[in-house]
Amino acid sequence: MTKILDMNKKAWDNIAGSYDHRAISPISDLFNEFTGFVGKGRVLDLGCGTGVPYARHLTGKGFDVLGIDLSEEMVKVASSNVPGARFEQMSMTDIHNISEFDGILSNFSMLLLTPDMFKETTRRIHTALKDGGYFYLALNEPAEESSDPESDVIVNIMGQEMYSRAYTVKEIEEIFTSLGFTLVKFHREIQVSKEFGEEHVIEFIYKKMM
Repeated sequence: MTKILDMNKKAWDNIAGSYDHRAISPISDLFNEFTGFVGKGRVLDLGCGTGVPYARHLTGKGFDVLGIDLSEEMVKVASSNVPGARFEQMSMTDIHNISEFDGILSNFSMLLLTPDMFKETTRRIHTALKDGGYFYLALNEPAEESSDPESDVIVNIMGQEMYSRAYTVKEIEEIFTSLGFTLVKFHREIQVSKEFGEEHVIEFIYKKMM
């Protein structure tokens, strides 16, 4: 676990300056629905990156935003980009908040977790959310249903090697359902970008039941 976190931290530290100048995808319709469900209050952005576009979008809508990222350099860039939010250097595997947030989001950041780390982080997300709170998750599923998610987990992104793993819808559903989350919305589409190539994107909105 430590080896993977160290590798990913180094990679994102190296990318931080150039990543801020990438082509930024528009806010998705499902994310806008997530903000509508949350309504107001505190939101935690897991793997916030440069703070753009999500932390900036949320602060513009009046949310109290805390962004965390494994990369110290990403946090520096995010703090400059979005002075209206608060940012901390921290692995999402270490969050320890209890019933503090009305909403939590992870936009492709949980791809960087092994299955065991993913399950532990999801448990911590459940604890950190208030009852009735919402969680938005975006990540990639395998390109083909028969693909082995464990194959090719060391990838090269913008010249940096890091751990990144696709997750199947079944895997996600089993983890979240077992913790008492209820699925509110789901969406799937294919996206293509210079930085990441073709991605088979899946988005979820989950609610922590009271």
